[in-house]
Amino acid sequence: MRVSGGIGNQLFQYALGRALTLESGAPLLLDISSYIKPKPGEALRAYTLPRFNIQGEIAAHSDFGSIGVPDPADQSFIAKLKRRLIRARESDEAFHQRRIILEGAFNFIPDILNVKGNAFLAGVWQSEKYFKDHADQIRKDLVLKESLSSKALEIQKQMRESQSVAVHVRRGDQVSDPDLVKKHGLLTDEYYSSALKYMKSKLSDPRFFVFSDEIGWVKQNMGFGADAVYVSESNLPDYEELMLMASCKHQIIAKSSFSWWGAWLNQNPNKIVIAPRQRFASDSQEAKDLIPDSWIEL
Repeated sequence: MRVSGGIGNQLFQYALGRALTLESGAPLLLDISSYIKPKPGEALRAYTLPRFNIQGEIAAHSDFGSIGVPDPADQSFIAKLKRRLIRARESDEAFHQRRIILEGAFNFIPDILNVKGNAFLAGVWQSEKYFKDHADQIRKDLVLKESLSSKALEIQKQMRESQSVAVHVRRGDQVSDPDLVKKHGLLTDEYYSSALKYMKSKLSDPRFFVFSDEIGWVKQNMGFGADAVYVSESNLPDYEELMLMASCKHQIIAKSSFSWWGAWLNQNPNKIVIAPRQRFASDSQEAKDLIPDSWIEL
C-alpha cells in the first residue's frame, strides 16, 4: 500500500490495506517513500502511522521490483506507473496480472475487495465501505501507542464531563490555494451556523471544542459560545488532536479526512455527526461513498 498525504489520508490507506490482509492472510507492506523525498514545491509531510498500534511493515526496495513497480522514491513515480500500465494494456497482458492498482475514481470501487495475493495499491480510498467489515479490528489498531500528554488529558476530561461537540474548521490550503478552492469550494459560514443550530436543537447544553489549522482566525471570526474550548490553541500534535476529536460525544466535520476520522473513531453509540453535503465545488464530481449512512449531511 502506497502511503501519502496527511494523517487522514494515511488512515484511509492503512484501513484498506489492513482489511485486505485480514481477508487474505497476506502481510501488509507500506510504501512510505513519499515521506522521504517529496515532489518539488511540496512540504515534507509527517509519516504518522507509527504513532498508532498498526499492523504492517515498511516495504523493502526489492518488494517493488518483484511485482513490476518502478522506484517509488522517484518524484515522477505515479506518472511512470500510469505510462507503464498503459503500455501493459496495449502490449503485455501478462504484466497486467502483476496487480498494480491505481485508484481511478473517488467513489468506492467494490472490485478492490477481491484483490488476493501480491498487489501494489496507490490511491486515497476514502470510503468506509472498504473496511466496514473489519471496523472493530481497525479501531483497535488505531489507538495511540503512548498515553496522551497531560495537557491533552485535561481537555479530554472536560469532553467526557460535558455534552461535547468537536468542531473542525479547515482553512490553510483549502482557502489559500486557488486550485483547491476551485476543486472543493469554500465551506461557508452558513454550513457551520446550520450545524450549530442543529446540535443545539438536539442536545441539552452542548459545549463546543474547536479544532483548526488557523485557530486564531476562527476565534476572532466565528462564534461558538463563551464556554467554547479552542483545542488547537494548545499546540498539540495532530495525532493527539485526532484522539481528542474522537473523544467528543458528537462531531461537526469539515471537508477533511482528518475530521472524518475524528468522527469515525468516536465510539459513542448515540453520536451525532454532521458533514458537508457537497464535497466538491462542481456538481460533475461527487463523493457519494464518503459519508456513512448514519451521519447527517447539511
